[in-house]
Amino acid sequence: MMRSPWFFIALCLIFSTFHKPLPASEFDLDWSGHLRANTSLEYYSDDHLLSEIRGDQLFLNGGLDGRLNSSLYWGERTSFNLAYELVLSGGQTREALNEIAVQYPNFSETSLYQSGIPSDDNQLFSLTKVLSEGEDYILYHRLDRLFLAYNSAIGNFSIGRQPLTWGNGLLFNPADLINPFAPSDIIRDYKIGSDMILYQNGFDLLSDLQLVIVPRTSDDNELDSSQSTYGVKMRLSTDPGDLDVYALKNYKDPIVGAGGVTYLGDGVLRSDLSWTYLEEESDVQSFFSAVLNYDYSWNWFDKNWYGFVEFYYNGLGESDPLDALQNEALRERLARGEIFVTGRYYVDVLLQYEAHPLVNIFSTLIYNLEDQSFLFQPRINWNISQSADLLVGVNIAVGSDGSEFGNLRNPEDGSEFGSPTQAYLVVTFFF
Repeated sequence: MMRSPWFFIALCLIFSTFHKPLPASEFDLDWSGHLRANTSLEYYSDDHLLSEIRGDQLFLNGGLDGRLNSSLYWGERTSFNLAYELVLSGGQTREALNEIAVQYPNFSETSLYQSGIPSDDNQLFSLTKVLSEGEDYILYHRLDRLFLAYNSAIGNFSIGRQPLTWGNGLLFNPADLINPFAPSDIIRDYKIGSDMILYQNGFDLLSDLQLVIVPRTSDDNELDSSQSTYGVKMRLSTDPGDLDVYALKNYKDPIVGAGGVTYLGDGVLRSDLSWTYLEEESDVQSFFSAVLNYDYSWNWFDKNWYGFVEFYYNGLGESDPLDALQNEALRERLARGEIFVTGRYYVDVLLQYEAHPLVNIFSTLIYNLEDQSFLFQPRINWNISQSADLLVGVNIAVGSDGSEFGNLRNPEDGSEFGSPTQAYLVVTFFF
């Protein structure tokens, strides 16, 4: 199957020929982007698998990335959108992971291995290419956006690689199944794009209607409907708030769900509930997932504050992380990036304090209610100038042995693995 992006670009050019010729003044090009540098220091316990393989507990990592966003507009209705990324990342963690992968060939197929590159293996088009790779680094470039959009009298159509977000979750979002952010992600400026066909329209009561097709390929690069996603979402807007209803077939599994947004006092209450029927052979025939959150902003001592609290239920989770990792249905969704945790019940909170109009202090806590382990993420964001940001923070995973955010021991070989304590610094220049 042809997976080259040039096939899609040719389609866009052919489509443009059907338009009435436009004068040069009807064309408009917008572009923006950023350059970003990051470095991090990770600390692993002395019994951790990575510490044992390297003989050290501290791991230094870093990276550089650049992004260029562009949109070419033909008149008032049509646009062609493209975003290019060039990324260099690596360090001692990657070097240790590759060393383990040499000793244990199946290690690269587990959720512990970090390839450091978004995968296009099942995307319709292959828009990512590794330029250079070594034991401790990887350099690649990719097109993260490549789509044609047309706004007509009967709705908005877009085709190509683009982002799509469903659901009302703030950190956890069980309704968002197409490249969702992980709840621990700190930088969320761009969601990874997927190849799709999307139709959107809105009416008075039915304020938002979305129809989406996400075609995917099988391992032999042939279009495979059993790996694809087809869905519809409707939003009904009334005075009390909004009601979302959605249905989709995601890979092999039928999913239906509903969510809502309404005001409660001076804050906003959001929720989602989804039910998934598992087509594959599994001990669990179906499962529910749910999220409920409330966010609120206020002024205290002449300072601006913002916060939210969120509850999340993962119907595929288990109280014991090792038991959960034996669940094939959960392992599949962990690998696909649809679910990010192994437990069932979570609460997460975020508090933002505006110490200065240019300096914001954030604290995020993700807490497993069953084993009392948690991930704590304090950080400071400083807007150095109109075109530069500095982000400094730490990720602190705390838990007893055998808990999700503590160290887990592999019963087969006795090796330990788990999340490190990490300090990081990120500098971003915008243009």
